[in-house]
Amino acid sequence: MSSKAANQVLVIEEASLEIVPPELRHSREVAGVRSKFGVRPELQILDRNFHSRAMTSLKGDSQKRGRPDVVHFALLDATSTPLFRKDKVLIMIHTIHNDTIELESGTRPPRTLQRFCGVMAKILSGSSGQEESKLFSFKRNQTFDELLQTLEIESCIGLTKKSMLATLSDEAALAISENKRTAWIVGGFPRGNFLPKVEMHCNKLISISELSLPAHVVTARLCYEIEKNLEKSS
Repeated sequence: MSSKAANQVLVIEEASLEIVPPELRHSREVAGVRSKFGVRPELQILDRNFHSRAMTSLKGDSQKRGRPDVVHFALLDATSTPLFRKDKVLIMIHTIHNDTIELESGTRPPRTLQRFCGVMAKILSGSSGQEESKLFSFKRNQTFDELLQTLEIESCIGLTKKSMLATLSDEAALAISENKRTAWIVGGFPRGNFLPKVEMHCNKLISISELSLPAHVVTARLCYEIEKNLEKSS
């Protein structure tokens, strides 16, 4: 079965993944990355490890930006699960700038953050080659609701700390029993909440812990519970 036909969809939403914006490309930090690693400004992924000082001039919700490691860790955990390796879940990255990256069946992201950022930079800049195209599909300027429509989502569940506490196993069992194409929305940013427009398109918002959990812990727990309940229902 192709993962595109899977009823369960994991969406890493508002993913902290973007090329260094044009207004920062002449900064000392960006020049330093080019000098040290040989990466041109237009192919650098915004990263607080290298660009934090330059990022102080960014406007808007900058606390969600410059953390590609959040997305990387979440993908490493999710793609290592039997759920993904058996094509039982489709994984999508939807960035804070409304770019969508879909993982093709069997894709394993690069293990190191530097290589991961190199691949993502090629995709987001539109310069990906045949190798990247086999592993990832890319669509620019796709809003969250357009993504849900394209995926033909019937039920959308957002996982957020600010909601009522729920038992993830029960929620997964209920979703699978309803036999609907379900999108599970996990924040791909280090702190903060989903945008109101994202919450508005969720049928349900749940919290799975009294603590604020990093995205990769949420994706790992979610994939396990979906896998466990799929096995029970088969």
